[in-house]
Amino acid sequence: MAFSSFGHEPIDIASIYIGGGTPSLIQPELLADWIAIVKSYARFLPGYEFTVEVNPESLTDDFTYHAYEAGINRLVVGVQSFGVGALRKLNRRQSTRDIYRAFYRARSAGFENIAADLIFGLPDQTLKKVRVDIERLAALEPTHISFYQLTVEPGTRLEGQLAAGEIILPGEDRSAAMYRFGSHLLMDRGYRRYEVSNFAQDGFRSRHNYAYWNGAPYIGLGPGAHGFVNNCRYSNAADIEAYIGAVEGGFMPFAFVEELTADQRLMERVMLSLRTADGIDQESLILHFGDKAAAILASPVKQRYVESDLLLDDAGFLRLTDAGFLVADRIITDLIS
Repeated sequence: MAFSSFGHEPIDIASIYIGGGTPSLIQPELLADWIAIVKSYARFLPGYEFTVEVNPESLTDDFTYHAYEAGINRLVVGVQSFGVGALRKLNRRQSTRDIYRAFYRARSAGFENIAADLIFGLPDQTLKKVRVDIERLAALEPTHISFYQLTVEPGTRLEGQLAAGEIILPGEDRSAAMYRFGSHLLMDRGYRRYEVSNFAQDGFRSRHNYAYWNGAPYIGLGPGAHGFVNNCRYSNAADIEAYIGAVEGGFMPFAFVEELTADQRLMERVMLSLRTADGIDQESLILHFGDKAAAILASPVKQRYVESDLLLDDAGFLRLTDAGFLVADRIITDLIS
């Protein structure tokens, strides 16, 4: 298998992303120690992007100041919604005041690149409430907004509440209307859609996320983290004790490793590229993957979606149209199958 240990040669890093859980609860001193360790193994490239996710209710002046001093230059604030009632149903503790304070604290500490996450498809949400969320968030002028549909993970409290009829989520048609309505509002306010769920002001695309969609290698550190190195995808043990035990025993803490085949790489390139506003560079795809790529791009499935105005075949690129973004998953599945 092509996967091996990373060795000890310094590697070049264009971006770092600390997310999952609640990173803003980390003691600033521990964060600084971790960054120092990373710097001993890596070279930060000029213009690097260093992102940390933060929750509004747990963000403090102390954390934002020390994070900025340590070299972190981008924060993602988990706004989710200004509808406190909806958030309470999702077991979130933040208030509207917490959101405003988080932006104030971040800017006071020196951060200029502040992104935010926003969720649609919440319990009892309407188009009017989507508009309120976007208008309030846009007024805070984040550089980047991720606009995600609420997903229900198996085994969570939310799944149990749904099954018991304690909460009701918008149906598929209503959620699609929310996405289209919200996307247009965001674009009207100067945010360019550069991926299905991501919108940014000019010059503020997430370098880290865009690397995923371009198939760039990335290292996943920490329990449950995923990585892609030497054409191998891997995930780390999610159990903290198992993760620590493996590392202390001198082993890589993998739970799963898979070396991708040529067909898998082709499918991923189609899937990830088509999710972006840039779309598929058809000449490049054929150059890298040959006849199988050419067959996909010449297929009746592609032509049908072009004729239905869901795909745009333009200047060598294959892109989703505005209507196509609404059914992106279906189009991608049909193309690669």
